[in-house]
Amino acid sequence: MTTNLEPLKLGSNLSIDQAGPLRDALLGRRGAPLDIDASDVERLSGPCFQVLASARVTWNADGQPLAFTTVSPAFENGLALMGAADWIRPQEDRLP
Repeated sequence: MTTNLEPLKLGSNLSIDQAGPLRDALLGRRGAPLDIDASDVERLSGPCFQVLASARVTWNADGQPLAFTTVSPAFENGLALMGAADWIRPQEDRLP
């Protein structure tokens, strides 16, 4: 599914100090379908994962789709280290 907005492109270093700016960027997109591009992520911290997990719950509660269009191997590895390897749903699971 494509949206009118460009995908939210995540930075390469999602360290703890990026959790606040990530939250703000996500809140700025609330109320509309959201595509997230995690292709440049080289490091994923626990706090940034928590922000992304909260966004998934928020978008779901709002009835809006949220999907990761592209993810880096490092992003996938970061999820696996946190026990969330299957956290990213395939795009086919998105709402029409």
